[in-house]
Amino acid sequence: MLDYANLHALATVISEGGFERAAKILCISQPAVSQRIKQLEERVGQSLVIRASPVEATPTGKRLLRHYSQVQLLESELRVEMDVDDPKQPTIVKIAVNADSLATWFLPALSEVFKRHQWLLELIVDDESYTHNLLKTGEAVGCVTTTKHPLAGCSSEYLGDMEYLCVATPDFIERHFPINVSQTSLELAPAVVFSTKDKLHEKYLSKYFNMKVGSWREHKIPSSESFLDAILHGLGYGLVAHLQAEPLLEKGLVMEIKPGTRKRVSLYWQHWNIKAKQTTIVYRSLAVTAKQSLCHE
Repeated sequence: MLDYANLHALATVISEGGFERAAKILCISQPAVSQRIKQLEERVGQSLVIRASPVEATPTGKRLLRHYSQVQLLESELRVEMDVDDPKQPTIVKIAVNADSLATWFLPALSEVFKRHQWLLELIVDDESYTHNLLKTGEAVGCVTTTKHPLAGCSSEYLGDMEYLCVATPDFIERHFPINVSQTSLELAPAVVFSTKDKLHEKYLSKYFNMKVGSWREHKIPSSESFLDAILHGLGYGLVAHLQAEPLLEKGLVMEIKPGTRKRVSLYWQHWNIKAKQTTIVYRSLAVTAKQSLCHE
């Protein structure tokens, strides 16, 4: 039987990035924190933390953290069902989401649910092709991801497609693509990309222009709001989600660099296969808004 006080210490050490900060949160001494981790490691017979800066969990440590997060979620639900809700221990729902969803349809989908149930939302923002890793390690109980196949112990539900338009300001297009869009003009015109993790731009240029990685110039701006601002200020061209791009097209603030070359990305909701109503309610709310906001064939 695992000692949950020790598991709580492990979770705090990892979330705070070190033993000293964890000790302050837990209101115990640093040696006491170390002793709890040591007892847990002796119990499972394996090392649970990589003592670096910041401290990281080993693969076994991540599995224990996932188990602990699941238990916390189930316990919070049990408190509600037994009408023993403790305001000092509110239900925290940790979700991993991609920046484009967060900037458009995601929060409107969940705001009423979290206000009604008085839950607390903890978001982890990452590229949509990486968010499922946070579910795998136990850092999130659910995620918006491009991964269709469910992870072990999880379910996967289709939400819809985010459609991306490659756009730039009319002035930018006039300067860099006065005649047409070609490999040569794309090699010289600066692009705006979200981050090194984001492969959408790479896939777009490969599909429609047969371009190789590294053959174009790019600004890297890892913020959805600033990413769009960079395009609107004429720094470059880039792929913008349809929910953001279409109103700008209507106003004439941007244009598609080559109409008919849009890129669709399918999004899925993955969550743990545990009987927790939080993930069920969250999915239902996401599904309703996704049906209205995302593209469906």
